[in-house]
Amino acid sequence: MPLWNGFALGGGCELAMACHMRIATENAKFGQPEVNLGTIPGYGGTQRLTQLVGRGKALELILTADLITAQEAKAIGLVNHVAATKTELIELAHKII
Repeated sequence: MPLWNGFALGGGCELAMACHMRIATENAKFGQPEVNLGTIPGYGGTQRLTQLVGRGKALELILTADLITAQEAKAIGLVNHVAATKTELIELAHKII
């Protein structure tokens, strides 16, 4: 279970999507900016993102290369929980495992 307290872009976001649950702090950002380099997300990023957030939102995130906040990620189902602080993040992780 990854704990995000910063940026999860490209491969980092794809690695997070490969996990069963995702927890982030409020300052975390998520995105698939590979399109800016002329490529598409690898490591199953297109398929996993579609399964987690739905086809329309996945296409929007992939084709625009927009970054989203942890709260937006929670609202669309990309992360399970958003913690206010690092301490709360660790406490939540210990509760789950």
